[in-house]
Amino acid sequence: MEELNKEEKKLQIKIAELEGKLYLSEEFIRTKIKLVEDSINKKFKGAVTFKLFENQINGGFRETCEALVNGVPFGDANAASKINAGLSILNTLCEHYGVYAPVFIDNAESVNQIIYTDSQLIRLVVSLNKELKVEVTYAPEDIIESTHDEVKEHKAENLTALQTTLSDEPF
Repeated sequence: MEELNKEEKKLQIKIAELEGKLYLSEEFIRTKIKLVEDSINKKFKGAVTFKLFENQINGGFRETCEALVNGVPFGDANAASKINAGLSILNTLCEHYGVYAPVFIDNAESVNQIIYTDSQLIRLVVSLNKELKVEVTYAPEDIIESTHDEVKEHKAENLTALQTTLSDEPF
């Protein structure tokens, strides 16, 4: 009996040591998860963040990738928030890869204010009018903040040429 009690104490000490190591490894994983999420979320400007891991009931973690818009899951956000969140993500990816392509925004009538993007925006809006209407707009700050006179002239020439073409040719 005495021998079994000694062995039990040794096993309890070993179990305590292993539980301590398990706790440290779990803390390491939690810290690493936090650092990874923070590192990725720093790259995204605006209201969009990403939840990359989900806590489980047993204390573990499950990998996930969920966009959050102002802390609300993307799927639960309203239409305007979804569109602006998508543009925010697009802006970050365009900036990172240095590639800018035209962006089509469907149901654009649901957004009062679309966030700024360097990409060309093509807004598709529901209209009862059967005529195709094309509007070319530049944000005032695009022209004012430009530091190169050539860019200003190029934008003005293109805008004038497009407006002339659209007014001369019916669709």
